[in-house]
Amino acid sequence: MTEVNGPRLAYRGLVAGLAAGWVWLAITLAGLLATGVDPLHLVQPLARDAAWAAVGAVALAQVGAGLAGVLFAYFFGRYFTVRATLAVSATVFALLAWLAVADVAGAETLRWSVQVVLGVAALAYGAMLGTAVPIRGEVLRQP
Repeated sequence: MTEVNGPRLAYRGLVAGLAAGWVWLAITLAGLLATGVDPLHLVQPLARDAAWAAVGAVALAQVGAGLAGVLFAYFFGRYFTVRATLAVSATVFALLAWLAVADVAGAETLRWSVQVVLGVAALAYGAMLGTAVPIRGEVLRQP
């Protein structure tokens, strides 16, 4: 049996990912509105009605953010013992995850301002995830 409490680590990663996902969503919506892009236009292919498309986009963003939080905490966070290195690695992890999703989704067709907004939102997601995911000492099993 491992010395790290895996379920507790996964739960805290999920909660950190969901909270960071709301930050990502807020930065994305505010940034898109500030650059003059209609955020609902980007998610219109998800549903026929714009309101349901927005609900679907929020749900999809939260599922992705929570999953990324669990994966980061469970596979990376359990080995870090210093908060600063965890924060830096989470920020890089989030940026790389966004670049991978953008490549698969074909986001190169988006305007450069949208790319910048989504990149900044990914950096903010990573920074929040890195500060919220527990370090190794916080999830060790007690003897």
